[in-house]
Amino acid sequence: MDPVTHTLTGVTAANAFFRRRVGPGAVPILAVAANLPDLDASSYFAGGPRALLLRRTFGHSILLMPIWAAALALVLGFLYPKIRWRGRFALSLLGCAIHLFFDLINSFGVVVLWPLGDWRPELAIVFIIDFILTGLLAAPLIAVVVKRLRPHLVALSRASVAAVAIYLALCGISRAMAGRTLEAAAAARGITASFTYVFPEPLGPHRWRGILREGDLYHLYMLHEPAGRADPAGEVRTFDSDGRVEEAKRSPVGRSLEAFFKAPVWTVRDDGTVAAYDLRFRTLVLDRKAVFEYVFRVGADGDEVISW
Repeated sequence: MDPVTHTLTGVTAANAFFRRRVGPGAVPILAVAANLPDLDASSYFAGGPRALLLRRTFGHSILLMPIWAAALALVLGFLYPKIRWRGRFALSLLGCAIHLFFDLINSFGVVVLWPLGDWRPELAIVFIIDFILTGLLAAPLIAVVVKRLRPHLVALSRASVAAVAIYLALCGISRAMAGRTLEAAAAARGITASFTYVFPEPLGPHRWRGILREGDLYHLYMLHEPAGRADPAGEVRTFDSDGRVEEAKRSPVGRSLEAFFKAPVWTVRDDGTVAAYDLRFRTLVLDRKAVFEYVFRVGADGDEVISW
């Protein structure tokens, strides 16, 4: 999720359940804690092709999260000394957990057991930026601009939490329906797929990106729910059996990309370089080039990543 939505999750949760019990300080504490796991975004400053692969790793690990929460609680003690350390730690840990959940529901994955493993689960029910979700979370803060509604901030925030829960449940149901629609499309066309997946599309849970892999060919579909319609959206070929691609995939970065990418596409360009990207990050609704594309120069001196 984007930082604005993460912040709103912390603020809304604090206003709904902790503002009266802990005090107003619970709001900024949860707002900050709901962004804390993104500390692994600092990997971008180091540069290098592995920076992307370190996203949602050490900051999002459930093994390290108590350490980050304890450190934040210690620092916040200078600003909110009236809240005991135990309370600050509990709020910080809760904010981190909320962040983790809202990152799990989109399609990027979270390495929850870093550094013990690179398993990156995802629920993929909401696009990484979802204006409906953000709007539901922001609604209580917008409502209390009206003076007569300010005393009802807690009730409005709890209603927001309930609305978000219902919305996410509907997104999950819609994705399950899209999965069945994709299976029906494969059966209708006689496609025997080695890989099937449904990715969320932006601008609402009524559209999904369905992918079927048959050999080296990906079949793309725009899935419409609850209509149960699957519209063919093109085909993409991956050249995994090309010798240059095989060599690039054997490189350290290539092996890491194969583990990270959900639907990897490998191509050989006219200049002999090898490019790789993930269909996970290529939407059908928005017309944009592939993001997170890696380009390898394969040669006798080894494989070099020349752009990413």
